[in-house]
Amino acid sequence: MSESTSIAVTLERAFAVAPESVWVALSDPVTTRECLPGCTALAPVADRELPSGSIARLLATDPETRDARTVSAGERYDAVIGAGVRGADVEIDVDATVTERDYPDMVVEGAIGDDIDAAMEATLALDEREGGCLATWRAEAAVGGRLAADDRRAVESTITRVAADYFDALDDRLAALGGPKSERVVKDPEWR
Repeated sequence: MSESTSIAVTLERAFAVAPESVWVALSDPVTTRECLPGCTALAPVADRELPSGSIARLLATDPETRDARTVSAGERYDAVIGAGVRGADVEIDVDATVTERDYPDMVVEGAIGDDIDAAMEATLALDEREGGCLATWRAEAAVGGRLAADDRRAVESTITRVAADYFDALDDRLAALGGPKSERVVKDPEWR
């Protein structure tokens, strides 16, 4: 990476559901793919098929089935995420590795290639609170390529917006679990 810009973003999000449910949702690549804005692909590098199905069904299943669907430490994923930075649309190819997954903490390291050229580390921690939990997500990256020329604040703002939108979509799905059937169907299309 030639010239790079260091960025750091921290986002906290309160959830009004049990931390174990939030942990499963945050660890589920299917839910992540569906809730992450601009995500057009997210798949394990290893030859592993990701089953479909709603977060409601995943939370209702046995622990062994949940563990088979959620991410594991050492597992690598390829993702494609679209985002806009300062009015320019970029498609970001991400190679991410879950380096730690031990409830309530997760660490993901990644490399972003092509014309963006970045290395990142994201940490996630859940803290139990009365009536739910608080998720703290922190990302640090050295960004090069096309985005290195942009204002650091513009890049951090974009990352914050995408992460906040992801947490909003995830919160909607989790909140719908206790709501009326019509709301569950709208907010979690795969709900059964």
